[in-house]
Amino acid sequence: EATVAHVLVSRYADHLPPYRQAQLLARQGIEISRAILADWCGTAAREVVPVVRRMHEILFASPRLFADETAMPVLDPGRGQTKKGFAWAIVRDDRPWGGADPPAVVFHYAPGRGAEYPKALLADYHGILQCDGYSAYKTLAKANEGITLAFCWSHVRREFIELAQSKAAPIAEEILRRIAAIYAIEAEFRGQPPEIRQGIRQVRSRPLVEALFTWLAAQLARLPGGSPTAQAIRYALNHREGLCRFLDDGRIDLDNNAAERAIRPLCLSRKNALFASGDDGGTRWASVASLVETCKMNGVNPQRYFTDLLTRLVNGWPNERLDELMPW
Repeated sequence: EATVAHVLVSRYADHLPPYRQAQLLARQGIEISRAILADWCGTAAREVVPVVRRMHEILFASPRLFADETAMPVLDPGRGQTKKGFAWAIVRDDRPWGGADPPAVVFHYAPGRGAEYPKALLADYHGILQCDGYSAYKTLAKANEGITLAFCWSHVRREFIELAQSKAAPIAEEILRRIAAIYAIEAEFRGQPPEIRQGIRQVRSRPLVEALFTWLAAQLARLPGGSPTAQAIRYALNHREGLCRFLDDGRIDLDNNAAERAIRPLCLSRKNALFASGDDGGTRWASVASLVETCKMNGVNPQRYFTDLLTRLVNGWPNERLDELMPW
């Protein structure tokens, strides 16, 4: 089990595809083919599915979650090329408001990015969903009245950063200064209870936010409708309700960065391994990566965790005690 755990952690935490691991082992005189290493990963991924499924259930009892998605190339059997799949990340991180539940992330692989996938994934969820302005999440919220969307200030800010880099966009530079002032207030009371966060936001942040949107509307009236600055301002104004939601609920963060941090390792894996072995490979990646990244979020050594987890599972650990196997 420790050997298989080492292969898993090397693949999903250190982003070493099986052929690189086979080369490293060969230099130490250990001849194990990449096909065998890949088979071990697949077998272990199937073993941990009940644990990941239970972690999904635990997360969906949370009052607030983050969501994001990113492309995940996978092989398209029979065509000799790859197709674009997607990894959807559902994240719980209550540390900014001092919540007692440990942070965690569950990944789900889907063959597309359409609204049907988050609708299926989050069909039974009731609570606050922090996300970007992608239309699929808006469609989800319309279909599920139990979900309240809170939009991401980081996405708004990103639009104006690109404009400000040209050094010829004073409006963008002013917007960035105003958003920075809101973030500075947040930094002062990070980790405080929700009621304290909400109280400070009402007194200090609300005037800044309301003034910003009033100023944005005035600038939009002066700009050519098709200009990049006008388009960025229009995005902010169109998402005003969800962007302002943090003012009235201390559990809500300013942005969706918790989910973006969770999917960042996939970018490394995508670069090193290029693609997963079909839709089944994407599903295996989602299962193992869920546990690896949750270990990281909780300061747990994934090598020790997977060694212990696989040992317990292959020796018949009872399903009614899966809560004892969570990464935290």
